[in-house]
Amino acid sequence: MSQKKVDAYKARKSTRGRADKKEKMMFTLEMFAWAFICVVVVAWIGYSAYVKVAGTKAEVVQNTVLDTSALDNYISGIDTDEDADTTEETADETDAADTTEDENAEAADDTTATEDTADDSAETADDTAATEDTTDSAEK
Repeated sequence: MSQKKVDAYKARKSTRGRADKKEKMMFTLEMFAWAFICVVVVAWIGYSAYVKVAGTKAEVVQNTVLDTSALDNYISGIDTDEDADTTEETADETDAADTTEDENAEAADDTTATEDTADDSAETADDTAATEDTTDSAEK
């Protein structure tokens, strides 16, 4: 070999350790970058799928209408009955304002009872009319 080639070989041999470290570091950074890109793509696909599924569920709105007036009336009737019992026991201890409020509640309760009685009377009248209709048709 010529002296020129020997000198070039020795120069490469002396810097080979630094070149190998640099090459390993570049390879590691490249693999880290690829892994990061893969994680970002998978996260993006997962998020997009989640938004699509959650978005369709959020758009479906169900409105349920429930008439709870009969239940409210029943519960208020129970509450006023319990209030009436306790007010009778402690009537001496309460002042005039509390008594007036209780009387108003009882008056409202009496009004409700009157309405219920009127409803029952109307139902009885309807039942009587239906019975008369059936007996008329049976007689003919």
